[in-house]
Amino acid sequence: MGYFIQRKQYVVIAGCLLLSFVMGSIHAFSLLLEPIENKFYVSRTFSSFTYSLSLISITAAVYFGSYIYKRFSPTRIVLIVMTLSTLGTLISAFSDSIYFVWIGYGLFFGFANGLGYGYTLQYSAIALPESKALMMGLVTASYGLGATIAPIFYRNTNTIGGFENTMISLTILFFIITFIVLFLFRFSNLQFDLEKGIPFQVKNYIPISKYLLWVIYGCSISAGLMCFGHAVGIAKSYYVSNEYIYIIPITMGFINMTGGVLFSSIIKFFPYKNIILFLSMLTTFSLLILLFIPSKISVFLCLPLISISYGGIIAIFPSMINKLVGDTAGIKIYGFVFTAWGFFGLLMPLLAGKTFDIFNSYSFIILITTILSIFPILIIYLKYNKSLI
Repeated sequence: MGYFIQRKQYVVIAGCLLLSFVMGSIHAFSLLLEPIENKFYVSRTFSSFTYSLSLISITAAVYFGSYIYKRFSPTRIVLIVMTLSTLGTLISAFSDSIYFVWIGYGLFFGFANGLGYGYTLQYSAIALPESKALMMGLVTASYGLGATIAPIFYRNTNTIGGFENTMISLTILFFIITFIVLFLFRFSNLQFDLEKGIPFQVKNYIPISKYLLWVIYGCSISAGLMCFGHAVGIAKSYYVSNEYIYIIPITMGFINMTGGVLFSSIIKFFPYKNIILFLSMLTTFSLLILLFIPSKISVFLCLPLISISYGGIIAIFPSMINKLVGDTAGIKIYGFVFTAWGFFGLLMPLLAGKTFDIFNSYSFIILITTILSIFPILIIYLKYNKSLI
């Protein structure tokens, strides 16, 4: 009986990793910037707003996740994700206006993406509660793996038939993958029940303001969000040739995935506070190199370093919050903190596109993200030097 239950758990985890993987393709968006601009004759500001809008939709899905997850079964959640994602990419494929791409890709696919990612994050932790942090880290890493593979996929589909062909191909891919996940979740029949998880909560810790957690999280990932949305544009502005330029988002996705696995694995040995400090410093250091030593080498070195920092932060925050406040409250608090991801996800790529249109350079936005990356370091040192477990 115990062996059968364990098999069900691993079937759930397989489904979570697969769904998270295909949803991660959204972070290879930088390869869609120019195809969108070429098809709809729009500026970098307009094309990058598609990505910003999708990040807002992801945030909304995660924020309202605590109300959605408990009202629908796992298979119905997958059906919702399947419907919204395929509908969104189909609308984008056959659209003659950028505004419909904003609706299809930005709103529908973005919301499906956030719903799928947020649900698999929690469902995997329920499946193996004794390895909760690792499971959450693996789901995040799988999301990053999707962002790693997607540039290869996008490069071929863009070459064959441009933006329309890429969206049609995504539609087919989403349908196949979500259908497989639907079968896996149905086969496992494991209920989404938070009470089955280990209701662990840290005792005697200094209370941490959820608003300052919001600031720490948002400022820590702002550089990553900007770079994922404009990786190809940044590389071109540093004169990386078209022959090698697609390697940048592939490397970033792989390193992002690596960061998720690595830092979710070492939290047993290091305090969360120390990991966040290290990753924030790594981001700041990388941005300063990009700003003051602009070169092809800087791009190939610093964008992956920013990616590993981003991957580490988004991997450890869910488990840290659950550990601080418990499982049930953790979903709600994480939903609130995750709105920082949406805010900076809207602001940073859009601001990067706007400043690029004005100055024909990414230097200004790199300066802004450098300043933002310093805030988590200051907050932890000045306010929470002995907390954040």
